[in-house]
Amino acid sequence: MKAGWMIKPLGEVCEFQRGLTYAKSDEVDVSNNVILRATNIDLSTNLLDLRELRYINDAVTVPASKKVKKNSLLICTASGSKSHLGKVAYIDDDYDFAFGGFMGMLTPSEILLPRYFFHLMTSGVYKDFIATLADGANINNLKFFDLQRFAVPIPALAEQHRIVAILDGAFDGIATAKANAERNLQNAQELVGIGFHSITENLGRTQWPIRQVAALKASHKGAMRTGPFGSQLLHTEFVDDGIAVLGIDNAVANEFRWDRRRYITKEKYEQMARYRVFPGDVLITIMGTCGRCAVVPENIPLAINTKHLCCITLNRQACLPEYLHIYFLHDRTARDYLSAQAKGSIMAGLNMGIISELPVRLPSIEIQAKIVDQFDAYRSECERLESTQRQKLIALDNLKKSLLHQAFTGQL
Repeated sequence: MKAGWMIKPLGEVCEFQRGLTYAKSDEVDVSNNVILRATNIDLSTNLLDLRELRYINDAVTVPASKKVKKNSLLICTASGSKSHLGKVAYIDDDYDFAFGGFMGMLTPSEILLPRYFFHLMTSGVYKDFIATLADGANINNLKFFDLQRFAVPIPALAEQHRIVAILDGAFDGIATAKANAERNLQNAQELVGIGFHSITENLGRTQWPIRQVAALKASHKGAMRTGPFGSQLLHTEFVDDGIAVLGIDNAVANEFRWDRRRYITKEKYEQMARYRVFPGDVLITIMGTCGRCAVVPENIPLAINTKHLCCITLNRQACLPEYLHIYFLHDRTARDYLSAQAKGSIMAGLNMGIISELPVRLPSIEIQAKIVDQFDAYRSECERLESTQRQKLIALDNLKKSLLHQAFTGQL
């Protein structure tokens, strides 16, 4: 710490005000009484987010002390998530908004510049302090009795002004750079679908015949199937090792993953062998997050699929699994068809009938292979661009943390 800096407990250098408590019955659709809640503090940016406001009846009298004051900090004092506990936002204006009972307001004394205090309360040293309060226990309430012990480094006001000017200027630049990187990341992700359309257009897409998925499956019985339902397979029948059972989580990322392992005994499998999946089968999620797709890898162990998946064994003389996978994910007609056919608003659902009728533009096997090769190369480049932007975002976050650390240890 620099010579001349003071260290004082937070309780000595700021005033704390608890939020307004009110009855659930006081809530209304709209009124003049606006209540700010934890959701009005953006966790990643520490900015006020006023898009979703809560209102209480105008008949409720709101004391002036329960309204946010310019140059104070709004703080979350209770949350179901520890990551949100203690988060703050700077009050940049007199909004005439109240703040709710799970919130508090910190107003710094005259020896602290409000913006200096705000930056301190977004720093790593503050977050580490909050983490120690909740560490190892199911604590979701922050008491001022505990918060007031936080050690506040206090340089002279002139030095606070200097630090604030540096941080505000640097963080404005970081925010702009992050916005650009996030926009570039979004563009890179969207380019994948655009690339598929461009590749297929260049290879004569409009001349290809249209076939329904049902016409592409293998000829044997059960080439298109869902898994066992209800009493056929109970969660209590899963064991620690045995025959693998594939579920929605194995395909929900649009590529095959072993994120979760489930098994049944060999004896149980013998009752369900008709649900076996094979290398190269195409899996489509038909419950929950519908329309996600994956291809079963060549090294798949013996496994069955569950009711959440439609499993298609293709006639590989007609359609390559990799081509159908790409088509499901990136063809605009396919995506529109699946979206329109999904049933329900909470748990959207598809079924084998819907999937079997999905129209597929089907070039020759040779062109399908060419599309797969070109698309894989294109996607790899897009993923490289995505990785570059993600690294930029990480670097910008690290720069911000570094500047805050330097600022409050006298190194800036």
